[in-house]
Amino acid sequence: MTHTVTLVADHKGFTKPRANGDEYMVDAVIDITAYVQNGITVTAASLGLSQITQVMVTGAEQLTHSAHAVISTTGAYESVSSFKLVLVDGPTQTAGTGDEGTVRVRVFGLL
Repeated sequence: MTHTVTLVADHKGFTKPRANGDEYMVDAVIDITAYVQNGITVTAASLGLSQITQVMVTGAEQLTHSAHAVISTTGAYESVSSFKLVLVDGPTQTAGTGDEGTVRVRVFGLL
């Protein structure tokens, strides 16, 4: 389960989290180079945050993939400091073993 997180620069060229009300948000591209069946774990630290409060998937490179941030039945992410990202092809989760392309996310949280 290998992946690389790259923070996306805003219109001023900054790649650090920025204030949004009383939280911070960051845009990132996750390059998934070795996907596993049960998804990948993305940490708050890899995004420059200490906690995650909201995740929005804003795009996926592969036309056949749909990417989802997994939540529990109570609406919680994997933990306050990470979320699980899974790829789906049609009605089933991607089996994956290799390079599955990139997924773009916007993540809100605390520094």
